[in-house]
Amino acid sequence: MNRLKNRINFRSLKRLCTRIPPIHVYMSVMNWLMPERVGTKKASRIAYPVGGEYVLDIDSYLRYAPHGHRTEPEGFCFSCLENIKELTEGALDAVTENYSDIRVVFSGKRGFHVHVLDFEVRDWTRYDEGDPLRSHEVARFLYSLELQKQVPDMFDESHFKLSSDVMRVITVPESLNGESGLICSYLGGAKEFTRMSVEDIIKKARGLKHVTTGNAWTVATDWKNPRFNLLSP
Repeated sequence: MNRLKNRINFRSLKRLCTRIPPIHVYMSVMNWLMPERVGTKKASRIAYPVGGEYVLDIDSYLRYAPHGHRTEPEGFCFSCLENIKELTEGALDAVTENYSDIRVVFSGKRGFHVHVLDFEVRDWTRYDEGDPLRSHEVARFLYSLELQKQVPDMFDESHFKLSSDVMRVITVPESLNGESGLICSYLGGAKEFTRMSVEDIIKKARGLKHVTTGNAWTVATDWKNPRFNLLSP
């Protein structure tokens, strides 16, 4: 699933992942009445959006502080994650002012995903039955603006656009981060996340099934190639 090809429903996704284990699995932040019709943004209007979750992607480079940077074998730095965990906790404080059904996921490398499951369009704008996709887009944009006022470091230009994008896809929790080889790990709600240390988070991610050796971790010798290649048969 990506921006160029049509979405598939959950049953089809599960069947596909069982038959051909991928290294990247993404899901739409929107729920669609007919996901197979989504395709491009223009075509997605006939798929009819029926809600969805608001997702914050908070990466370590959004708040970088000078430190003794040390890259672990999977490609992350403990100190970078410490810095971004603090920013994520600030984001959660802002989000919990309006919403309570929140889940936090370790991305598997650079930071955390905050899934707001009880996000509603009508909390931020009027719902237009004639153009529901536009209504969802406006609501996400206005909520992103509100969060940006409270936690400015949470967004750069690209992250702001992503948070407002109705066509956005995000890594499926408990699936593989193909770049690091770690699992994109579910950590619980806001309170559970706050109580966890970065060491706890990494220990959990490393304790799950993941890839650290073999063809999936072939280091590129050319900058034009990705750091790790695709899983070989």
